[in-house]
Amino acid sequence: MVIADQAPERIAPAAAEVESLGVQSLGVPTDVSRSDDIKRMVQQTLERFGRIDILVNNAGRVVVKPMVEQSEADWDRVVDVNLKGVFLCCRYVVPEMITRKRGAIVNIASIAAFHVTVPHVPYAASKAGVVALTRDLAYEVARYGIRVNAIAPGPIETPMSQMVSAEQRQAISRTVPLGRMGQPEDIGEAAAFLASDAASFITGATLPVSGGSDLKVFG
Repeated sequence: MVIADQAPERIAPAAAEVESLGVQSLGVPTDVSRSDDIKRMVQQTLERFGRIDILVNNAGRVVVKPMVEQSEADWDRVVDVNLKGVFLCCRYVVPEMITRKRGAIVNIASIAAFHVTVPHVPYAASKAGVVALTRDLAYEVARYGIRVNAIAPGPIETPMSQMVSAEQRQAISRTVPLGRMGQPEDIGEAAAFLASDAASFITGATLPVSGGSDLKVFG
């Protein structure tokens, strides 16, 4: 397993956890918005493992404030990671998958692609772009035996959720029909399913993993 992260200090603990499960790991410091970083990551992956079976695009960034307060730099920072990063990773991984006529890609979108959640126009726009990218790329590469799907998480307990207070997170939990915020494992299990042979006839889909929070419009 290859762990690509912009923050090197997060790579070592993740790699250690993976190896504790008996799985070989490779950590590659990577800024997904930079082509050179992606090409280097792909090259190192192929040198170490010889092939790429699964790609999960999970990097994300958000700026929460009204659109009229969002700067051009805010837009670029969010869209470069959330959408351009998905494009670049797919762009440099898909050719290797085409060669082998096999592969599974899972992109992390958000229910913000479909529903108003909080003020974060660049984030919502980028995630809607991920949904469209997923659908179009799935159609384009299906003939090569490559599947491309997305997950649309709802409220998940991640470092990104720490941008709001504990009281706000509790309030969010009360709006979720299943009565809690999601855990990273909820997304991980969905990604594992979509990447597995159990989902061999699913492509171009976006799966909400939101505790039902995408079902409500009012109340």
